[in-house]
Amino acid sequence: MTLTRLQVDGVRILRDMRLDPVDGINVIAGLNGAGKTSLLEAIHLLATGHSFRTRQLDPVLSRGADALLVSGTVGEGGYPVGIRKSAGGTEVRIRGRRAAGMAELARELPVLAIHPESHVLVAGPPGQRRAFMDWGAFHREADFHGIWVRYRKLLQQRNAALRSGADPRLLRAWDDELASAGERLHERRAAYVAALDNALTSLLAGWPEMAALAWEYRRGWAQGTTLRETLERQMARDVAGGFTHAGPHRAELVWRLDGGPAAEVASRGQQKSLVILLKLAQARVLQLETGRAPIVLVDDLASELDAARRERVLQLLRELGAQVFVTVIDAGSLDVSGWAQARMFHVEHGQVRVVS
Repeated sequence: MTLTRLQVDGVRILRDMRLDPVDGINVIAGLNGAGKTSLLEAIHLLATGHSFRTRQLDPVLSRGADALLVSGTVGEGGYPVGIRKSAGGTEVRIRGRRAAGMAELARELPVLAIHPESHVLVAGPPGQRRAFMDWGAFHREADFHGIWVRYRKLLQQRNAALRSGADPRLLRAWDDELASAGERLHERRAAYVAALDNALTSLLAGWPEMAALAWEYRRGWAQGTTLRETLERQMARDVAGGFTHAGPHRAELVWRLDGGPAAEVASRGQQKSLVILLKLAQARVLQLETGRAPIVLVDDLASELDAARRERVLQLLRELGAQVFVTVIDAGSLDVSGWAQARMFHVEHGQVRVVS
């Protein structure tokens, strides 16, 4: 799925901006503060409902604006999609009708972002890695979102009951449902990690510094037991602590480099390289299993990798058939001669013009 037109109003310094991208690579050049990253944020907002830099509205909203509006034309048929966000809420529209929620648009427009803070996927809290797995499972399994929503609702109810001092006998009333939803959530994550494993292994050949990489998926409760059995066994601990200690909400994906946790032993550069590999693996799994590549947003690629690595990343994205939006300060720092479709844009003071 690709964007054939983008219109943005109210995202940071972008006001009444229009972009007509190509299906291949779109290079967004300009000085720092010109609005390059804001443009990528707008695309991410359209696809996910939030910026890749923050989930808060205020930092993204243009000064003096009451709302932001991002709309676009998507796919071969050229159908319209759009999102409007304000303090009063979010409205999503697809093909001229109001969508039920953000998940519907997210499924239509899979987007991956690689940016200077992406290393938090490796070095940040476990929630970052659960979100990474859930992105893939969401686009892989039609029922994943419903299972995820159901599990979160049941977990919130159980935790509220634990905090209120409810009788453990009452807590057990919905533990069967919680355990069932949790097991299903784990199964879909595990299946996705297995698919990701194959894609990542094939990519590692081009990154010799990652040859010693190993990874492990931890489901959030002990092996050799069901989640229902674990909930029962840990009931007293949960009551004492006021929250549920075990379940897929405690899942983790651990990467090791040279035998140690990548979050601790890998340099910042190695962490960034690992994140790029992980995102490329996600793109490859999506393309292989659904026949469509995601839109890939790459913010400040030149500062993330040396010239050889930049070319390797762009080559892999080109082979996937992904639509790419990449920001640079100097348009000449990227060689896009191998792309069938390439377009250069220049951003200055929030306004965009086509260069070539």
